[in-house]
Parts: sequence; structure tokens; C-alpha cells
Amino acid sequence: MRAAILLAGMLMAGTVMAADTSGEAAKPADCAGETPVALLLCRDASLAGAADKLDSALRALADEAGKAGEEAVAAGQRAWLQRRDAACPVAEVDLADPKKNKDRAACLTRQMVDRTKALESELAARRAPLVDEPLTVTTSAPQRPVQPSGQGQAKPTPAKRTVDLPALTGRWAKADPATRTPIDDCRTSYLEITNDGAFSLHDPRIAAFPLEGPLAPGEGDLTEGLSFGGEEGLPEGVLRLDAAEAPRLDRLFLTLDPPAFGATFVRCR
Repeated sequence: MRAAILLAGMLMAGTVMAADTSGEAAKPADCAGETPVALLLCRDASLAGAADKLDSALRALADEAGKAGEEAVAAGQRAWLQRRDAACPVAEVDLADPKKNKDRAACLTRQMVDRTKALESELAARRAPLVDEPLTVTTSAPQRPVQPSGQGQAKPTPAKRTVDLPALTGRWAKADPATRTPIDDCRTSYLEITNDGAFSLHDPRIAAFPLEGPLAPGEGDLTEGLSFGGEEGLPEGVLRLDAAEAPRLDRLFLTLDPPAFGATFVRCR
């Protein structure tokens, strides 16, 4: 089952190319019938090398994740493929233009190098003992002081900021829901949200992670609860932001089902 899922992910990535034992880039005729992305990979030797490294990193992470985590790895790869194709669209007419070939190849290379690094980091996090990972978040969201009753009039609470999805961009650490004290580091266990509305949730202790997917489009608003997910291989979830007077004091609440997961997050620093 794992091998089938992984192979499907690599086929979608366009990294399975025509056989070539000569050590040289395949000729255009050898690549007939493939997608434009696969044709470009097949024709460009340096691009094919980046694809091979990506495939190796994907295989290693899938092996480490085991049966319990295989679908999470495959779902993450499917989500990345959508982001890659959106960032680096390749049309058939582009293949006849040397300049466009070069531009598209450079874009795909950047995407694959970044993805390979992310997969390798995830693999290292899964293999490293958690006790060896230092906490890198300490005071990103200190507890707010509470005015004791009977000791004078409490100061009025400042108006909260107006927030939207871009306000979530960055990396978040799991925190104690009562004190907002971070309880996880920001290197191996974290929630990350990009400025294009994609999220990734990492925790090497949970077999179903990492989870990756789009936050938008969603239903609802951030302060009341934004619903997202439900796509193939991705969980449904709700994200709610408790926006404070300053971004560093924000709290983020995330629930997923399935897998059953709920946590409070604060910003990494």
C-alpha cells in the first residue's frame, strides 16, 4: 500500500521519466506522451537531478513514517504539487521557446530544492530524540497580568486588532491554553502558515503528521472560527484567532477531525 501511494505521488510530480542508460539527457522523442512538466524534466539533465533528490527524500520520509503515516506523506506531496504547478505553470507551447524553457526550469528547480529541504528536515525531526531538541520559544506570549479584585479599578482593555488570513503568516508553537506558555519547540513541532494561505502541521510524535493543505477558501471568519479542509487526503478543521492588542500576544486555536487533534498555539520568535 505504501509503495503504491508513494509511486502515485512521484508520478504526479512528473519525476518518472523515460529510461535512459546513456548518462545523457533524454531526447525529446524519448519523452513523447508525457505532461509538459514531465517533458521538461526529461529534457533537462540538471532539472532531472533535482527531481531525483526530491524522490529520494520522499522515499526516505515515507519509509520512516511507516504504515501509520504513509497517507500523511502522500497528502503532503499532493498539496505541494498543487502549489508547485500554481507557482511554475508549464504549457506545451513553452517547450518550443528556449527562453521560456530556461525560466520554467529555474522555477521548478527552486520549488524542488525547497521541497527536498523541507522533507529532509521532517525526516531529521522524526529521527532525532525529542529530549535533544531545545525549546526555542520562551517569551513569545507571556501571560497577561490580571487586576486582583478590590484593588482599584481595572484598566480598560485596548480594542483588538482587525485581522485577516495574512495575519496568521509565520510559525506557531504549541502552548498551554491557560498560561500561553510555549510547550513545544519551533523546530520539530510547529504549525506554519504561508502568505498564500497554505498550512503545515508538524509533530514527530504523531504518526498522522505532517499534515499540509490550503486554509483558503474557507467558511467563517478568524475570530469566530474559520472552517477549512475536506479535500481528498486532508482533514477538516477549524482555526480561530484570539487577536490581542499586539501580534506577539495572539493565540491561535486549531482543531482537526480526523485525526482528532486540538491545540493552542502562540507565535514563534
